[in-house]
Parts: sequence; structure tokens; C-alpha cells
Amino acid sequence: MTPRGSRLACSLRTQDGCLGSYSAYPGEAPKSVAKVDPVQWDKPPQGEVLEAHFTVIGEMGMTGKMIFLNQSQWRALSQARLEEVFYAAILWGGNALKVVEDAVLLSKRNS
Repeated sequence: MTPRGSRLACSLRTQDGCLGSYSAYPGEAPKSVAKVDPVQWDKPPQGEVLEAHFTVIGEMGMTGKMIFLNQSQWRALSQARLEEVFYAAILWGGNALKVVEDAVLLSKRNS
């Protein structure tokens, strides 16, 4: 089994208009993540993440598919600490939106 690309390009936008970007890289083992770069912000963020975008980058550039998460989805994913599972699902062709759905259910259960 091989990953869908060489890295996952990630971008964040906060409520106060800050833009952040980072990458996640597939691991050697199937369905694993080797590393996640720290977020590089254009200016220090003062607000919560409003939206997040993710796309796989392969040898020829973008694969053409972009995943968009809104504020509540990103918050649930972060609170459940399922970010790496989400990245792995995208990189290895799993169901990333199922991971988000599970995170949202967990956050509702914990509220």
C-alpha cells in the first residue's frame, strides 16, 4: 500500500484574519503519519480557527481534491485529539470525513 501523495498541504484561517500553513507527511507504515510541521502564521493569531483546508500534494502537484472543515468541525477534531488520524486518513485514502464525524459526536457526548 502506498500513500496518495508525498505530503498533505494544510491551511488555517482564524477569526481575526490570520493565515497559517503547514504540512503533514506520510509514514513508512501504512496509515501512519511520519511528522507534522509546526504552523507558520503570517501574523500571531488572536482568534479561534474559523476554517481549515487540506489537499494532497503528489509528484505532479495537487491531486485535485480539497477537504474543507468549518470552525465547529476543526474544534471537535482538535478537542478529540484526532488530527493525526484525520491526516492519515487523507494521505492513505481512508475516510477522513468519518474521522471528523466521530470527533463531532465525541464533542457532543462530552458537552
